[in-house]
Amino acid sequence: MPKALKPLIVIVLAVALAAGAAVYLSRQPDQPEETAAATRADIKDGGHIRGPEKAALTLVEFGDYQCPSCGAYHPLVKEILNRYPQQLRLEFHHFPLVTIHPNSMLASKAAEAAGEQGRYWEMHDALFDHQREWSDSPNAEPIFVALASQMGLDSNKFMQGLRSPQLQDRILRDVEQGQNAKVDAVPTFFINGERVHIKLSMEDFVQVIDAHLPK
Repeated sequence: MPKALKPLIVIVLAVALAAGAAVYLSRQPDQPEETAAATRADIKDGGHIRGPEKAALTLVEFGDYQCPSCGAYHPLVKEILNRYPQQLRLEFHHFPLVTIHPNSMLASKAAEAAGEQGRYWEMHDALFDHQREWSDSPNAEPIFVALASQMGLDSNKFMQGLRSPQLQDRILRDVEQGQNAKVDAVPTFFINGERVHIKLSMEDFVQVIDAHLPK
């Protein structure tokens, strides 16, 4: 082989490997599987509940506040609860993917810290509504504190919550439940213990809920 060709071949191989790595990394683990098989999971209490206690269906969501897919599904989840106010309730569990979403754990702590002052769901909604503002911030804490202040929360108590090991333990218990339930992407949904795949459309969401309602 001519010596002049060797550096060129090395460069071509390097480019090919880099392209392969890019394709692999572009397969975001926060994207739900299109062909996820239906499985069942025994999910214990511990999540935050929104909706009537005696609803016929419990929609369990394992989510990550920094996940773009979770942010995209958030308005659909709120709308489906509005459409089935008596038949459906939401049970949200934290599943921060900290290796790819560096602000996700702090965001979960922000929700829990707000919850300590009785405003969990307000912060839950605000984190998704303002996701673009804090998602890529190198220091998201001031943004979360500002959101808490806008809600009228005690800023000092909120800051203490962000640093509370007890609140982090609560989040990690959710993560453990998700791992036991074979959660491998976010958002992952279960209905009455059955894992379901819901496309990013209101029409599909309605079809899935209707299919699980008691006849």
